[in-house]
Amino acid sequence: MSKLKNFFTIIVSLIFIFFLCEGILRLKNFIIPNYDIEMWKYAKTLKKKSTNPKIGHIHINNKTAKLQKIKIRINNLGQRGKDINLNELNNFQRRILVIGSSVTLGWGVKEDKIFTNILQKISEQKNQNWLVINGGIGNYNTERYINNYMENWQDLNATDIVVQFFVNDTEILKDGKVNFFTKHTHTGVMVWKFINALKSDLSPENIDSYYKKLYEDDFDGLKIAVKELKKLNSHCEDKEINCIIILTPDIHKLNPYKLKFINKKMKFIAKEINFKIYDLLPAFENINGPELWNDYNDPHPNEFGHEILGKEIYKLLN
Repeated sequence: MSKLKNFFTIIVSLIFIFFLCEGILRLKNFIIPNYDIEMWKYAKTLKKKSTNPKIGHIHINNKTAKLQKIKIRINNLGQRGKDINLNELNNFQRRILVIGSSVTLGWGVKEDKIFTNILQKISEQKNQNWLVINGGIGNYNTERYINNYMENWQDLNATDIVVQFFVNDTEILKDGKVNFFTKHTHTGVMVWKFINALKSDLSPENIDSYYKKLYEDDFDGLKIAVKELKKLNSHCEDKEINCIIILTPDIHKLNPYKLKFINKKMKFIAKEINFKIYDLLPAFENINGPELWNDYNDPHPNEFGHEILGKEIYKLLN
């Protein structure tokens, strides 16, 4: 009888500890948003699974959520920003679609401060009849954002496509297995994050060696990325779309910047496949990293970083 009593005591204690942890995490995240939990909320509230495994997931149309204390509005076509009327697209001289991942989305930045909106504002100030569309979706790589465009957004009849290439865009992405705890609890998310951190090869100490593996010639993720870029370039040539790659640096540590080999590699690849490419590292490397950070240990640029992106990309589009 005492063994059974002890067993139930242990179970009740574990349940109490779990709910205590959950309550503390939820309170803490309410006061100071946690990056991993906010990304989890983003996936849970604004994304849905795609039927195409090469895309993985897409945004839920006409949905809004508050993440990192910032309102993220998804329009009628699954893009961040205001709704787009397909019947009015031809009213614009240039229809510029920017595709990429969460950096393009503008994670942690107000909608009107994202570089795509800065591009829009500059073009309006210059009396240029442009429509700039933000096609960024979090947890995307090159394979995903190109296939999403090809499958879902060709109706935009873009005159220009800007591929915002980030350093991790050659990673092979797999949708993680979801259980009750990782789907519904903050504690489950943090435990999942801790376990994955233990298994991960990426750390601040070995960031350059980790990324060198992603850009080796025989790495499958790089091969897939090159294949998809070739496909997009061929499509753009056929449709007479101006298509460019924008190399966007990781802003964690810019001086010295350890990932210049990625820029060199991508420039070589772009030349081989006849794809126009521009490197934005020079616009950032003389700035103190923390001035650009959205948050500590967050690779996404803040409003200042987006201002630089907007102004630099505008120059390249003229």
